Amino acid sequence: MSASYSLIDATFESPITLSSPNNPFADASGNIHVVPGDHLPGIPRNRLKLDVDYAITDRWTVGGNLLVESGQYFFGDASNQNPKLGGFYVVNLRCSYRIIGNVELFALVENLFDNKYATFGIYGDVTKTPLPGVAKPTDPRFISVAAPRAVYGGIRMKF
Repeated sequence: MSASYSLIDATFESPITLSSPNNPFADASGNIHVVPGDHLPGIPRNRLKLDVDYAITDRWTVGGNLLVESGQYFFGDASNQNPKLGGFYVVNLRCSYRIIGNVELFALVENLFDNKYATFGIYGDVTKTPLPGVAKPTDPRFISVAAPRAVYGGIRMKF
């Protein structure tokens, strides 16, 4: 069993003007104005990881993990003026059964509850990124969505 928690208070310590022309709060020159205390984009403030494995027998092991992250600012929003990319949690399970010495059967379930969440966000130029089925996109937020629930199984052999 293991557990870890991170509190990351990554902030700017000096004022700075940055180019961010796709940020809705950018000035007429396409700049945003960062002040001391604004959080660095792309870094969740809180991250919790729990991991557990249990040997039911000498051959059969079950386990899983939980990852919880708080929200984070989009890249391109160093001035922290827009809503954050939401936080999330995800649960993964695993099981293995050793048939003989180096051979085992295994199963994995990733994103057990099929949570819909994003892991990365950035402000971009919608005119330069064609989106199939969207005639005139207007939202400058681009996000990387997490994979849906997935189930895997197989045989693992170690040499």
